[in-house]
Amino acid sequence: MKFVVEHISKNSGRLGCLVHNESGKRYKTPLLLQVTKGGSIPYLSRDVFDRVTQDEQVLLLSLATMDHMSEAVMESKAAGINRLSTYIGFKDYLTFLTIRDPCEITPSRLNDKDMVPLFTRRGKIALTAQKYMDLVEIFKPDIYQSLNDADTNCQSAKKRVQKSVERTQQFMNYCCERQQQSPILKDSVFFASIVGGYNVQARSQSIKHIKTKSQCSGYIFEGFHNYGLTACKVSCDQLIPIVEHCMKELDFEKPKMLPGAYTPLVMLELIRLGVDMFDSSYAYCAAINFKALVFTYNKQKHVSEAKAEGPFIDITDECLKEEFVPLLEDCSCLACQQHTRAYMHHLYKTSELLGPILLIIHNLHHMMDFFATIRSTLLTNSLNDLIQLIKYQSGDKQVDYCITANTKVIKKEGLGKGFVNTKS
Repeated sequence: MKFVVEHISKNSGRLGCLVHNESGKRYKTPLLLQVTKGGSIPYLSRDVFDRVTQDEQVLLLSLATMDHMSEAVMESKAAGINRLSTYIGFKDYLTFLTIRDPCEITPSRLNDKDMVPLFTRRGKIALTAQKYMDLVEIFKPDIYQSLNDADTNCQSAKKRVQKSVERTQQFMNYCCERQQQSPILKDSVFFASIVGGYNVQARSQSIKHIKTKSQCSGYIFEGFHNYGLTACKVSCDQLIPIVEHCMKELDFEKPKMLPGAYTPLVMLELIRLGVDMFDSSYAYCAAINFKALVFTYNKQKHVSEAKAEGPFIDITDECLKEEFVPLLEDCSCLACQQHTRAYMHHLYKTSELLGPILLIIHNLHHMMDFFATIRSTLLTNSLNDLIQLIKYQSGDKQVDYCITANTKVIKKEGLGKGFVNTKS
């Protein structure tokens, strides 16, 4: 696996490609990785996902949702299935293994000296560096991140931040040693985890240690939030100064990634700084909280034409029951081509499983098309114009893209069948 920078925009930001050495396939950056749960796109079968996009994607696999599959993966290798992507039904897709599920909030303050807590469907698991690398060798992803202590956020004390840096350095030393010695991982690459919360000095300390490791093929920023909806609350004012400082100290030619459900505006500001990779957890978090993404990123289409409905539509809104129009006009996704807002509202009211399926289809299509637009604006050096459009949507006030947790409740007999429901 190698990364190639193809174009540097005059307004900052860059276009590049992840190149798979074995197949020669190229994945354009800025890149949106597809979040999976247990190796599957949430709510979608492989056949349905192929109707969302025909392009091969990079899959983000989290150990938190896949640890229970390790024995089955070992048995599949004995049967001749050597690639993880083939085992999960996405043959020839690239796989990126991370530790935590970016769609779910990770509990805090449960750390021990030589382990990282992994919260799975089976409960909390103590993940040591040795156990982690054993699992990495079993799954054998194309890319994986180094083990890290990322239990920090904007409220973390300086002592907690310093501990996260020191423990991450300890874990990375072991990961690098295993990566270098393991014949199983000779075709896999790892991204070094940069930690340090919102402390500039701690981030620099983390980077200084990483730069002594020649095995590192890329960087992944951790420790800004606790994943899930907490990532939506991270503002540009908090995040950008820290990332901008770090970018000056990192190798330019290596790819950078920030996992989590960051808002579209934060993503754009990070892309302007040179971040290359994100994940689709924002689309998932919107869908399970009854939100259809409708923000416009087309500079030729004024927001006034789209009735200025805001960044998303809440399908629980009673006013939708008489709206027999698509979720978004001119959207070519399967949900918008065949169904209406009124029908989506009906699916919510009846707690039908088809509801979140259609919302995931629409939201993923919307985000993938958004990233295609980002790449085209970088090529024409017009990223600043796109940032202004996303920030204000042609209005006077800055748009709020933060997703709030659903607090509406439907009948008890419907719970668990379709949409996620949270009692208020």
